[in-house]
Amino acid sequence: MKDSSASARTASGRLKDRIRQTRSRAGLSKAELARRIGVSLSAVVQWEHPDRGGPSARHLAALAQCTGIAFEWLATGRGPMCVSAHDGPPALEPAAMAVTLFEERLLDLARKLPSQRQEALVEFLAVWTKRPG
Repeated sequence: MKDSSASARTASGRLKDRIRQTRSRAGLSKAELARRIGVSLSAVVQWEHPDRGGPSARHLAALAQCTGIAFEWLATGRGPMCVSAHDGPPALEPAAMAVTLFEERLLDLARKLPSQRQEALVEFLAVWTKRPG
């Protein structure tokens, strides 16, 4: 029986290899990739390191977009590597994705609310986020 943590490390290593391959194929240094995506150099170094965490979905989507690589291939290794000119715009904009665990939890809870309560939650948050004065 396979150790699930070993499987996770193997899958993570493949992602890191695809990130490195994508960056190299685009002719970008780690520093230039970091600048284009809007992250620190150390973040890119960690993404390519075998024992470090990978990028968020938003950053992975930005990486795919700035290098012309298909998001699905970059994220999973499946499908074509390159985006074709006739593919059209991405199905999901990176800004539409939850970035943090907090955002994921909030989105999950909001989807479970009836529509009239969703609107009440939006109104509450709009008032609560206004700065006093």
